[in-house]
Amino acid sequence: MNLRSIGRAIAERRRAAGLTLTQLAAQAGVGRSTLAALESGKLRELGLGRVARLCEAVGLVLDVRPMSLDAPLMAHRHLTEAAGRELTKAAIDDVIVRGDLAAWRGLVRAMRADSSGRVARRVRETSAALATQDSRARVFEQLLPRLLRPGAGRDADNDA
Repeated sequence: MNLRSIGRAIAERRRAAGLTLTQLAAQAGVGRSTLAALESGKLRELGLGRVARLCEAVGLVLDVRPMSLDAPLMAHRHLTEAAGRELTKAAIDDVIVRGDLAAWRGLVRAMRADSSGRVARRVRETSAALATQDSRARVFEQLLPRLLRPGAGRDADNDA
């Protein structure tokens, strides 16, 4: 999961709880400006302890889980190769916003391969949320139903 996604999630939960930046910062023991930078996506790094305190203060849980792909769908500048294999909402966010068509196809293949439907649900939720803010995500959101049709994109996958 990347810091930008964590910041967005914290901001959503803080607003839903009716907390100000100052209140949450004090409750979690971090500076108000640090919290503001995290929520706005401008913070490049933040220690795990501070991230954990902020998440706990708004009822979020940091989750570590085993890899779910054989290889990352795309190269991540901020993640290790192993972490890039995880299909967390943050990884899906990265693929949709920063990925190319090949990465999008890989995401669709992962959706099809997951019989539980969890990956497809995460992709749809993430895509819908991103589409309101990002033009690439809007394109992905519009293409997704066509890409998920049985047989759709199989010839294109072979060309890639």
